[in-house]
Amino acid sequence: MIVSSAMAPLKITYVLPNVESGGTERHVLALARRIDRSRFSLSLVTTAGGGSLHTDMEALMPVTVMGDPNRARKFRKGSLEQLLTIASLTRRMRRERPDIVHAYLPAANVIGPVAARLSGVTRVIVSKRSLAAYKEGHPFLRQMELLGNRLADVVLVNSDAVQRDVVRTERYWERKFRKIYNGVEPIPPWTKGEVEAFRRREGFSPEGLLALSVSNFFAYKGHDDLVKAAARLVPSFPGVTLVLVGRDSGTLAATRSLVSRLGMGEHVRFLGSRADVPNLLRVADLFVHPSHQEGFSNAIIEAMAGGLPVVACDVGGNPEAVVDGVTGRLVPPKDPTAFATAMAEILADPEKGRSMGDAGRRRATEQFSQNRMVREIEDLYESLAAPGAGGK
Repeated sequence: MIVSSAMAPLKITYVLPNVESGGTERHVLALARRIDRSRFSLSLVTTAGGGSLHTDMEALMPVTVMGDPNRARKFRKGSLEQLLTIASLTRRMRRERPDIVHAYLPAANVIGPVAARLSGVTRVIVSKRSLAAYKEGHPFLRQMELLGNRLADVVLVNSDAVQRDVVRTERYWERKFRKIYNGVEPIPPWTKGEVEAFRRREGFSPEGLLALSVSNFFAYKGHDDLVKAAARLVPSFPGVTLVLVGRDSGTLAATRSLVSRLGMGEHVRFLGSRADVPNLLRVADLFVHPSHQEGFSNAIIEAMAGGLPVVACDVGGNPEAVVDGVTGRLVPPKDPTAFATAMAEILADPEKGRSMGDAGRRRATEQFSQNRMVREIEDLYESLAAPGAGGK
């Protein structure tokens, strides 16, 4: 029996492919910063190399880096090389004896549960945080994820949309679902002087309109649609600037090329990865998220916490965050004209933008706070570890 007490905190081992700066990795980082250390002892293992958040993670818990980035790609091809990582992780878990293994993201959702069961860990969580499009063309990964589901006690989802997608595309999830929405911290607004000073430091016009997007450059994130939408806006809003934040994940060069072909160089800024996204939210007028698919977007609810109206595509979990006509606008995916129309509707009416932003801030505070998220995850861990909860 596993018993949690002040003298014996529950030992939680997180398993991630890597610790690059993505939404899931930042979620785990935020959780580690806030979780009650008198009740929980944390550690982290990666299965395919390190990443840019390694130092931040290591400041909060022991981090063990296994494998290399190529292994994640080989896993999708069915490589037996992953057995090396499973064997290493199994040995580590036998030494450390965690009470709960909590895995995130596809490859780790297989490797983590297999190693946990081989090592005798009796409580396992797999987290599903995106829709299933990533498995298209990868039948081996699809089959292996079913094994992870079978071995798990809990299939944790971050939206109703993700749960529906798991039901549609996977098996062995019966009676295992728990839903916990992502959470964000409040972002207090700046004074007008602070906004103007930051804009000047960044080279933005103090009075110009800023439309901000925060997402890494994957094809499905829809950056090309956004650039085309912005090009449609410029004749009516000549002072608008589209600000793109995110690292290159394969499509940055193509997006830059499109900006050049459309003559949008003066209206688009590429900022790369930024550690001060809350400050950018404080100085923007509108948040835009043209992704073609989305489980539940941290970027959207963070923008709402920053008091920005949101224009996003009506896909996945976005309608669970954005209330159309109240906190922003939802439009069809892959439709630059509809996206431009929604942006223009808000930018042309500053009062409407402020009203939507205020409503979004209230919704983020009431429904998507980080304190709520951490509390619900803590409750999940303790309920799973309670005597009689029944592990595998």
